[in-house]
Amino acid sequence: MTEVRVDFTEAEDHPALPGHFPGQPVVPGVVLLARVHQLARQRLDFAPGATRWQRIKFLGPVLPGQPCSMTLTGDRDAFSFVITTSDDRPVARGQCRHVPLA
Repeated sequence: MTEVRVDFTEAEDHPALPGHFPGQPVVPGVVLLARVHQLARQRLDFAPGATRWQRIKFLGPVLPGQPCSMTLTGDRDAFSFVITTSDDRPVARGQCRHVPLA
């Protein structure tokens, strides 16, 4: 089991922000999950192919330009993650597992 922690800030000009929500942009959950998935592939050697996301909870908003951290714990077959703000407030958590093709 490996644990990885990475700090990140979502750019204020991310293309998903204008429609989510006009005048009060919030980083979409799918953007956060894509970032988590990319880190798992890079740092945990998470297996390519189909995945199953489980127990995903979005606990608070992430604003554009807001400093955050993500912590992943797992291996090639499965991992859990937590995303926190710079003051350690959790904003998302969940699990992902590789689904072998039959």
